[in-house]
Amino acid sequence: MVATITSSGPALKERLRSQTAIVWLLLLAAIPLSRLASENFPSWSLIDGTLVLSLFLVLVAFGQGIVILTGGIDLSLATVVTLGAYLTGRLVSDGMSLPVAVVLTLAGCAVVGVVNGLLVGLAGFPAFIVTLATGSIVAALLLGVSRGAPAQQSPEQLASWFGNSSILGISTPIWMLLVVCILAWVIQHRSVLGRRAFAVGGSPTAARLSGVPVISTYVLTYAVAAIAYGLAGIALLGYSSGADLSIGNSWLLPSITAVVVGGSSIRGGAGSVIGTIGGAILITLLGTDISAAGLAEGWKQVLYGLIIVAALLGNRVFQTAKR
Repeated sequence: MVATITSSGPALKERLRSQTAIVWLLLLAAIPLSRLASENFPSWSLIDGTLVLSLFLVLVAFGQGIVILTGGIDLSLATVVTLGAYLTGRLVSDGMSLPVAVVLTLAGCAVVGVVNGLLVGLAGFPAFIVTLATGSIVAALLLGVSRGAPAQQSPEQLASWFGNSSILGISTPIWMLLVVCILAWVIQHRSVLGRRAFAVGGSPTAARLSGVPVISTYVLTYAVAAIAYGLAGIALLGYSSGADLSIGNSWLLPSITAVVVGGSSIRGGAGSVIGTIGGAILITLLGTDISAAGLAEGWKQVLYGLIIVAALLGNRVFQTAKR
């Protein structure tokens, strides 16, 4: 029955395929245009750096994307990213081994996701209000625990993975990116949770009548998303060699931008993780170009907003043309 609900019409499938293809074509077109921002592009060092930076956005965009797939939006993303980075650094600095610290940190992030899912699925509260509230609570708790202390230092082992570490001549974070992309595709398009998320996003009522456990789908979806945010925070801790309470602040808008430009419907029920990944890499590349051109960081926010508006307008034009 789930397959019946989640099977999209030909027009919707065509839109997803076409928008996913457009995103990747835009990415290919943006690579040579990057020479305008940096004469060294496309050198391998700059491509390597762009792909490494893409790891963080792909992680948060995947989490945001699967939440949007259910018809919600997760405004707690920035705080959970910070939680992942800060808690890992704090636990390791207190003498805990890195693997145990990572497991406990991801469990803590998952708890935030479970609370979000219960409040959205069981209580029926709007996702943006719920996640805004839980994000604010976690941010306040982090502020209280840290007591304004300096940033947590990155564990040596974690920092080494994002330093000069490589496998077969390719930076370790790029291999991580490949693994994340594969897992994201499997979860969204080949797992039971992914199929149920599509169903719930299409119509929670129809999904419930067809036997889909709607509440547990919300809970698991938000938990998986929170774990993805936590992983992004841990990766950022290693990349930046430290974490303060603002480390996750700049990732909310780019995550939404990557999902929308990748072809996902902001109303839920439709989306492609391949498009989201392409959108994340494209946005990372454009952001790198802005930095290389010496422009202020604020122009990135302008770019993200313009991309979202353009993607929404393109979606509206496509829907109108099909009528």
